Amino acid sequence: MGTSTLTRSLMWVALVFASTLPLCGQEPEDRHQNVAALNERQSGDDCALQAETFALKKQDLTVINTEGGILFTAGMTIDADGAPNAYAPHNRGLDYTANARGTGRWVALVTNQNGRPVIQKSGRYRGYYVSTTSLQQESVTDLRDPKRYVDATRIPYIALPQDFARKFDITLGDLAVVVNQANGRSAYAIFADVGPKGRVGEGSIALAKALGIPADPRHDSVADGVTYLIFPGSRLQDGKHTTARSIKASATRLYRRWGGRQRLSSCQRPLLATEQ
Repeated sequence: MGTSTLTRSLMWVALVFASTLPLCGQEPEDRHQNVAALNERQSGDDCALQAETFALKKQDLTVINTEGGILFTAGMTIDADGAPNAYAPHNRGLDYTANARGTGRWVALVTNQNGRPVIQKSGRYRGYYVSTTSLQQESVTDLRDPKRYVDATRIPYIALPQDFARKFDITLGDLAVVVNQANGRSAYAIFADVGPKGRVGEGSIALAKALGIPADPRHDSVADGVTYLIFPGSRLQDGKHTTARSIKASATRLYRRWGGRQRLSSCQRPLLATEQ
């Protein structure tokens, strides 16, 4: 091999070897971190572009309609509906009986043909009213059976006003991830109850406890700092018995597919900016 040929061969080897080395001052891990940071910034920008407002009774709510998820931050009032001991005569239930009434009628109780609340005749909560939720356990056919409804003390669920759900194509049974920004705790939940118009931010007793939020429906609530990520069209199979385990299993897969904690952290930034 001639000198010139040997020189060219050595230069080629050196060039190939150099191309495999990290840039000066940058480890391979740094490059991965930079790519992740770029993706996060791009995700945050996308979320900011998808932000819109929804008119509530007292203020407008910023909502981010991401691909596959509806995201917003609000407070949380505590919902007892569906619990077999939610309401009772003389305010003996978990919540004030007045909270089961709407305009001139009962809205969260099973009633008889005369419009009077049905009272449980047996069982642990004999003497209590039968409290309802909008989402019902279709495997239980008796409307007077408390087990037909989603128990607020056992199932983590959210309530939404009908007009909000309709606007964002959310249906009863759709799944959600809820995060308490104050302590970082998160929980999976199901949309199980329709709440009053003009108010957003309501969760069951079980959801509040899972998030470390005080959970007495008579007295407790938080004004803000709760993030809700809802997956439209994710309703559990019709007729399937709703349990906390089935909610968690299905919602976990949806959350990972959507982008998980990293994407949620990025998408929260435009929401938090509106609160400042």
